[in-house]
Amino acid sequence: MGDISEEGRNELLQWLETDDAHMRHLSEMADCWATAHVPLFAAGMKADFRKHFGTLADPVTPSPKNHWLNFRFLAKVAASVLILLSVGTASYYIGMRHDQPNSSILAYFETTTPMGAQTKVVLPDQSVVWLNAGSTLRYGSDFNRDGRSVQLDGEAYFEVTRDSLKPFIVRSEKLDIKVLGTSFNVKAYGVDEMTDVTLVSGKVNVSLRDEVVHAGDVTLTPNRKLSFNKETNKVRVSEVNAKAALSWMDGNLKFSEQPFMSIAKDLERKFNVRIRIESDPLRKEIFSGSFTRDYSLDQILREVDVEGKYVWTRSGDEIIIKDK
Repeated sequence: MGDISEEGRNELLQWLETDDAHMRHLSEMADCWATAHVPLFAAGMKADFRKHFGTLADPVTPSPKNHWLNFRFLAKVAASVLILLSVGTASYYIGMRHDQPNSSILAYFETTTPMGAQTKVVLPDQSVVWLNAGSTLRYGSDFNRDGRSVQLDGEAYFEVTRDSLKPFIVRSEKLDIKVLGTSFNVKAYGVDEMTDVTLVSGKVNVSLRDEVVHAGDVTLTPNRKLSFNKETNKVRVSEVNAKAALSWMDGNLKFSEQPFMSIAKDLERKFNVRIRIESDPLRKEIFSGSFTRDYSLDQILREVDVEGKYVWTRSGDEIIIKDK
């Protein structure tokens, strides 16, 4: 997101003019968005404003009779700026929450991190979220009013501000994670077979869906990881070094006894490529390894293929791996 057509801009401005409540909703959206994302875009904010609204930048002293007109006009400009500043990883949209008596309007905020990148988001309650490549975080503009709930598709490390009256809930495709104040890592990509929750500090409660074997709640303590297999609907809790789960934050890559199919997905996200495996033996192989951020994709593949059984070629952004 980040571009808006002339038709879309006119529709937005017309929507703002139909009801003062719409302007209040926009203001709330702007406040929430700015709290979470302005630090990421501050460097480009001035340039973006001058590019699109340079003719408005010169100071003008409005006459009293034009005060309301200018306020409404500036509000329209603010709406446009809000949209324009959504370039990159941050975006928002307006939805209708139909579970309320008057179908009140609720703004949703979404941050999507592109492949090969990472994003830091500061939520309205000052909790901090680091998003890994190819991840999306979504929350409503009512976040931190009556509760604190976010939706995650991907991998993220959370440092949650403690609030005993408002538990913090991370919702994924199959699991809900409930905390009061703690730090933990969640890896829950919709396309992956496994969903992992690793606790760094504090305590978390993981709620499992009904279809999960041994469905119910699981409480994790530090250096424990819950792994859920979406293919078998089975859960496994193991003792781990929690810091190893955070290696991605430094651009490093660590894996322990993982099938190459799973490793390939991490490589795709890290290097923004597509990997096509045309080798049945490689699909079934299990690997362990650790690579710093300085390693190139080619170097990692050479380390993985230490016995020289495979060959790979590159065409554009696609890597094709075959048997020799």
